[in-house]
Amino acid sequence: MPRLRYNVAASLDGYIASPDGSTTWIIEDPTIDFPALYAEFDYFIMGRKTYQAMQSFGADNPLSKRPKESVMVASRTMNQHHFPDVTVIQENVLDYIRRLKTNDGKDIWLMGGGQLASQCLQAQLVDTVEIAVMPTLLGTGINLISSIPQNIKLHLLSSTSLGSGILMTQYKVIQNQ
Repeated sequence: MPRLRYNVAASLDGYIASPDGSTTWIIEDPTIDFPALYAEFDYFIMGRKTYQAMQSFGADNPLSKRPKESVMVASRTMNQHHFPDVTVIQENVLDYIRRLKTNDGKDIWLMGGGQLASQCLQAQLVDTVEIAVMPTLLGTGINLISSIPQNIKLHLLSSTSLGSGILMTQYKVIQNQ
């Protein structure tokens, strides 16, 4: 059964983007094998703002060659007709993710943003939180997680320090019974 993995880059003070949505502060580390990372997933799900940030990569967008069915954007404002290269989910996104998790296959990459991640965490859909912590303080920006009504416990599975100063962390989400 696929796991839903919230996998993002974040500043040390917990932001996934600058206030304007930019991510130019994210460090490129040549030791990270992105093709191998992307190969771990069958599905990629994100909110509208994260999708727009991915589109800014142009031809370098790693999802641009993926089948439409594997790239999903949760948005109340996007229209499927205007975005034929992705699957737009306008309602019941949590139910959609629940159905994906019952399929066979590889994991599901929850790419952001903070609001969608919070909804998925509250619904107990997220299995792991994987953060590439950048050695940067932004002071303000788009939060890793928007507000959640209760604490969510995590168990550290791994942490690796890269030569670039990036700290790769992986936590298992402890689900309430």
